[in-house]
Amino acid sequence: MPDINLSGRAIIVTGASRGMGREMADALLAAGASVAVLSPEADELEATAAELGAAHGRHRVIALVSDITDYHGCARGVAETVAAFGGLDGLVNHAGIGPLQVAPTVSESEHVPFWIADPARWARLIEVNMIGTYFMARAAAPVMIQRGWGRIVNVTTSLPNYGRGHWSPYGCSKAGVESETLIFAQDLEGTGVTCNAFFPGGAVRTKFVPQNMHSSPRLLDADIMRKPIVWLMSDHSGKHNGERFNARYWDAAADAGEAAAQAVTVPAYRAPPPRANLGKEEGA
Repeated sequence: MPDINLSGRAIIVTGASRGMGREMADALLAAGASVAVLSPEADELEATAAELGAAHGRHRVIALVSDITDYHGCARGVAETVAAFGGLDGLVNHAGIGPLQVAPTVSESEHVPFWIADPARWARLIEVNMIGTYFMARAAAPVMIQRGWGRIVNVTTSLPNYGRGHWSPYGCSKAGVESETLIFAQDLEGTGVTCNAFFPGGAVRTKFVPQNMHSSPRLLDADIMRKPIVWLMSDHSGKHNGERFNARYWDAAADAGEAAAQAVTVPAYRAPPPRANLGKEEGA
């Protein structure tokens, strides 16, 4: 398979001011897409947008300073993207809060049990990671459905984190995003728009991980997300909907189709039976 060309595609990447979000935005730009980078951190975002624009063309990058927990801000970001690029073809829901940001007073390198976590920070993490993902998808989907083509990719995490002690509410929030992904995918069937989950497959050297751990050889580099996200935003991923992809298993040296087949993993949940059979399911 030749290099994937995303010329003419317009994509929003949330949480794009640094780390994995920035790497994905840069990879999409390198593949020819126009990209709207979104973050509430204005100074960092503007600097990132300027650097990406200098590398790939200023007319192909816009900065959207917005908090994804504000639905009107999400809708405004979609409208600004359409105005700048003439449409919207993809959304990468990457923005999120990490598990270390709910402790009230302890060191940032500590995970804490749920009864010690700060209630306001706990609620804020759920609001950003789960509700913000919905708000962005809600704002973007109608535009893509009208065009008859689109890609939504929700960045999640490895399955063990959903039940890992001292990891609430991060595990709870990402389990919710997995559920959103499966439901969104079913809702989108027949529209030309797909929704898939995507995760790095391990801890990554970003601000989510304490600085004193960044030298660990077990950590992944943020650029592991680059090749898979380009494929996920392309025509080649069109037959995949409601699936999850592990970047760790993506063979960068292989044909993209082969790499995708290696990276696709078992869904976090299975699709429910047809409505007529719901009564036969345990707990229905």
